Formats: sequence, C-alpha cells, structure tokens
Amino acid sequence: MMKHSPNNITPTVNFIAEELQRHIIFENGTHRFAISLWIAGTYLMDNWGLYPKLYINSPERECGKTSLLCIIEAFACNARMAASITPSAFYRIIESEGPTLLIDEADRTLRGNEELNGIINAGHTKRTAIKILSEPTHDGKWKSVEMSLWAPQAFAGIGTQADTLLSRSIKIKMRRKMVSEAVATIPIDYFEKHQDLRHCMKSWSEKEGKSIAELTVSIPKTASDRAIDNWRPMFQIANTLMDEWPERVLTAFTEMEVNDKESNPLSEGTELLTDIQLLIEKNKSNEIPAAELLSYLVMKQDSEWFQHNRGKPITQKWLSRMLQGYGVFTEPRRHANVYEVEKLVEAFARYLP
Repeated sequence: MMKHSPNNITPTVNFIAEELQRHIIFENGTHRFAISLWIAGTYLMDNWGLYPKLYINSPERECGKTSLLCIIEAFACNARMAASITPSAFYRIIESEGPTLLIDEADRTLRGNEELNGIINAGHTKRTAIKILSEPTHDGKWKSVEMSLWAPQAFAGIGTQADTLLSRSIKIKMRRKMVSEAVATIPIDYFEKHQDLRHCMKSWSEKEGKSIAELTVSIPKTASDRAIDNWRPMFQIANTLMDEWPERVLTAFTEMEVNDKESNPLSEGTELLTDIQLLIEKNKSNEIPAAELLSYLVMKQDSEWFQHNRGKPITQKWLSRMLQGYGVFTEPRRHANVYEVEKLVEAFARYLP
C-alpha cells in the first residue's frame, strides 16, 4: 500500500490519476487529470469563492458513470453518494455535514425539478450559496433560518443537462468499453482501503489551502469567462504540484473546453441567432421583414424550427418573444413589421461564440 505524505502531495494526486486510468474508460484521456485535480479541490473548497460542479455524462447506460463516482467517493473530502435526492435533503445534508455530494442518475433526479436545479445553480459561488427558510419556533412564531448550499457536487447521468448546470461544471464524457478494452474491477472495500489517503489530503489542505487559493495563474483566454473561472482552482492546484501537472491541466483545459465544440452547447436562443446570422450574411439591406425571417427559418421541413413547437413550426409570436430577450424588437413600417439588421448584428456580437 502506497504511503501518502501531506508534505508532498504530488505522488498522491498521481496515484489518483493512475487509479482512474486503471478502473475507468474515458472518452478523452485528459479527463483523469481534470478529475484528479477536482478531487483535490474538494478539500480546499472553503478557500475559494467559486468552485465548479463535475458533470459526468454518457450517451447510454453501462458506461462506467457509477464506477467513476465510487472512485471519487473513495478519494474526495467527506463524500456522500446517492441515486436520488430531494431539494430539502440536498441543503440539509450540506448544512449539517458539508459533504462532497455525488448524485447518480442525475438525468432522472433533475428532470423537471426546478427547485432542485435552482438550489444547485445557487451553490456555484460561496456568496450565493444560501437558502433562507422560515421555520416555526416553540412559541408559535416564525424565524428565518439560513441553510448553506456550499459544497462540492458531482452529477452523473445519461445525456445532457440544462445549460445552467453545464456552464457551472467541468464536463466528463464516458463511453462504453469494448470487449477488447479491459479495466480493473473496483474492490468492495475500495473506500475503506483509502482512508489514509483522505487523511493525508485533509492535512495537506489545512496546511496549504490558503496559499493555493491565493496563487496567481495564467489561463488562456480561449474559452468563456465562466469556463475560465471554473478551471482557475484546477490551475492553482496543478501549479503547486511537481512533475507534469502544469502541462497536464493546460492540455485538459484546451481539449475539454476550447477544442471540444460539444463542451459548450448552444442554447435554444443562440441556436436561433446562429441560423438567423446565416440569412443576414446574404441580406444586404438594413431591414428584414418579420414574415420573411420566419419563412426562412421554417422553410425546410427537416429544420429545427419547422417542428420546434410541439411538432409544429414556430410562430411569429414565439420568434418575437425569443428575439426580445436579445434586445431585438420588431419595428412597425407602413406595409409590415421588420427587424433592424443593425440590432441583429449587435446580438450576434454579444451572444454568439
């Protein structure tokens, strides 16, 4: 059994990365480096004002998501794993135990659960990670009670999730292993075997946490501001480690956030703007009739907008409401309502990658 020392944590983080490679098939080999740094960060989280979620997804079941959560559970700070959780249980366990929460089958748990999704989103930054409740007192009155939402959180599910969760996450893609691909089985006592590692990481965090969080790091401005914020703790940890960790985190960031177009999926609104941009590039006038724009979007029966409205084409009312959110409004003219191309171009510049 490997000896771990809080005075030199690099071999321990290397060990975590090696264990991930030994037990899990990843779509991208750099994922194990990102996960190892994220696990280390679960011990340091209170030193930062923002910490990303970890979102683990696969296209189908049996791709190793639960196995990955089991490994994270063995190494992360005070981890608690659940296959389902209610909103009240979510914030009460954070308030009482301050765990690293690992939620399996997140696609089922989060689907349509606006309250739980709101709680998760609020926990992205320490400043917003508070839920205020009204609870009865012994004398029949009510009092306000603050519940913390500040804790490391990892979610595993099939398919994608809401943009609000994905933009707050480091995203890990899993794939089903082929017959020719072999991984080691996770022992039933895996968690118990790594108690010394967790104690070591805890001692290291108490000694080095503040200085790591204050470290100035250089992150390429090749991704969104939020992605850079999410990755900053990973860069700070990596730059305090020896071996190749500074290069590893840079490679992981580049491959997972910059080069991977699926890492930052377009929202419904930005998809709409992207399609409109194609028309505007061909249109040399200063205005475009609202009816003409709608006709362009729905003219192909296989287009997203032809069947977007519960299998039916989008309407002028829907299009107008969507564009208003980006500061683009219909303008009345003598014969028809129009959209000003200048306003559309401004929306492209502000919201499209």
